[in-house]
Amino acid sequence: MVGFEGGTNCIVCGRKAECFKQLDKNELDLFSMNKTTIHYKKGETIIKQGTEFLHVISFNEGLASIYIEINQTKNVMIGLLKPSEILGGPGMFSNNRYSFSVTALTDCTICLISVDIFKKIIRLNEKFAEIFLASFSSRYIEAIGRLVSLSHKQMNGRVAEVILYLSESIFQSNDFDIIMSRQDLADLAGISKESVSRIFKDFQDDRIINVSGKRIQILDMEKLNEIKLKG
Repeated sequence: MVGFEGGTNCIVCGRKAECFKQLDKNELDLFSMNKTTIHYKKGETIIKQGTEFLHVISFNEGLASIYIEINQTKNVMIGLLKPSEILGGPGMFSNNRYSFSVTALTDCTICLISVDIFKKIIRLNEKFAEIFLASFSSRYIEAIGRLVSLSHKQMNGRVAEVILYLSESIFQSNDFDIIMSRQDLADLAGISKESVSRIFKDFQDDRIINVSGKRIQILDMEKLNEIKLKG
């Protein structure tokens, strides 16, 4: 982990989350003066569940996993964090603790923004608050849906859901390179990495996807959605 004050000024940053586009120059300058830009290496912990909620994350580069620590040996991955996204959490407004952990799946660059300054802008700028809370709500609904999926779907349905999640929400393409390990994919699906490899082979044999090294191409989107829905 390497950190430094300031970094790119928020006004000229090309990786701003949508809510930041509602701010005027003075508000952006306030964020610029109260943030720290940090580079994390693959595998490093960005946020630890249960620690004091001091910063909101503005994600600039890379890919990170968001997960809930159930106990010392079991984690449940509830989603991924990609560039131009912002991450707050329930603890921001309640117990002042992070209710999740975040780990870098690749080398990452983020901005840590003072939660006190963030709350100040929420109170001052209604449009900023509205868009941030909409994003926060969408991520919460997504996390609940993933937990329901892990509880009720069979393995094929879970893997289909993960492939579609990566295609639609992360890479916005039906043909993409997976920059995650098979273990990361397994954690996202809530199954073993051996099961992921087996189901990938089954899907490939059935001409639903094509897998070549780290690259996945979805060949039959309709069938994949059917498997996801039926579980």
